[in-house]
Amino acid sequence: MITLVVPTRNRAHTIRLVGESFYGQRLVSEIIFVDDGGSDDTHGVVADLAARFPETRTVMLRNERRMGAAYSRIRGYENATNDYIMYTDDDIHIAPGYAATCLAKMEATGAGIVSGRRAVFKRADQSPDEAIASFGNGLSKLPPFRTLVCEFREDARFDGDVELPLTNPVILTRKALLQELSYDPFYSKGNGFREESDFQMNAFVNGHKIVVTNEAHCVELSRQENNSGGNRVNHLERAFWNVYYTNYFYRKYWDRYAARIGLRMGRRTAVALYALYQIHALFVRPIKRRLAARLGDLLSTPGRRGASATP
Repeated sequence: MITLVVPTRNRAHTIRLVGESFYGQRLVSEIIFVDDGGSDDTHGVVADLAARFPETRTVMLRNERRMGAAYSRIRGYENATNDYIMYTDDDIHIAPGYAATCLAKMEATGAGIVSGRRAVFKRADQSPDEAIASFGNGLSKLPPFRTLVCEFREDARFDGDVELPLTNPVILTRKALLQELSYDPFYSKGNGFREESDFQMNAFVNGHKIVVTNEAHCVELSRQENNSGGNRVNHLERAFWNVYYTNYFYRKYWDRYAARIGLRMGRRTAVALYALYQIHALFVRPIKRRLAARLGDLLSTPGRRGASATP
C-alpha cells in the first residue's frame, strides 16, 4: 500500500479544492499532512476530510516553526507506515488512478521514481478533467528536458513513458530509497527552489531510473485559484533564489549528472549559463512579449494602419 505525503503551509483554501482527490486514490491507505508552521485553518479542513473518508488513515503533523518543504517531506516519510511513498503539493488535483498507475509502472520498469504528467496552465473556469483533456500528452514541441539548465519542461509533448533525470513533484518512490538518499533541508528559505528536485537528482546520479508516464495525470490550480507560493514573488527575488539554490544544487550533483548524460561542461560555466537563462526568462522575455503584444494592438487598431497624416 501507499502513503501520500502532503507538505503544506497556509493553504487551507487550496486543500478545500483538491483534498478530495487525495482520498480518491486507489492503493493509498494513509495520508500524512505536514503543516509547516502555518497559521490558517488547515487543521480544520483536514479534520473535515478525515471525517468524510474514515477508511483512509489521516495523520496531521505540525512543525512549530517554518522549516521548509524538504524538512516536511522528511517528516512525512519518517512517520509513514507503508513501503511506498507518494508526494504531492497542496495545490494539485490528482486524477483517479494516478497512484496505482505509478506503482504498476515502478514494478514493471524497476524505476526508483515514477510520476505521471502534471497539467499546467489550467484556467480558473476549467474543471480538472477539462484541463487534463486540453493538456493531453503535452502542449510544446520542445524537448521534455532542458539539459544545460537541468530542468524538466512540464508542457513538452511526448507519448508513452520516458526516462528523464528529473520530473514534477508528484512522484511515487520507495520508503527505503528515501531512507537511503532523503531530501535536503537546506532549501528552507525564499522560494525553496530545487527542494523537490534534490532527492530526484540524488537518485539519478546514483543510477536509479526516473520514469514519467502519460497514463496518469494531475492538475495544478490556476493563479486565480491560488495566488500564493514560491513562484508568485517578484521576479528579482525569484531570480536570486533560483540562482542561489541552483549553485548549491550544482555543487552537489553537477559532475556526476554531466558524466551520466555525457555533457562536457564545467560546473562554474553551468552556473553562469543558468544565471543568464534566468535573466532572459524572467526579465528579457516578458519585455519582448509585452512589446510584441503592444505592436499587435497598434497594428490592429482601426485607422492606425495606412492612416493619413492629415485630418
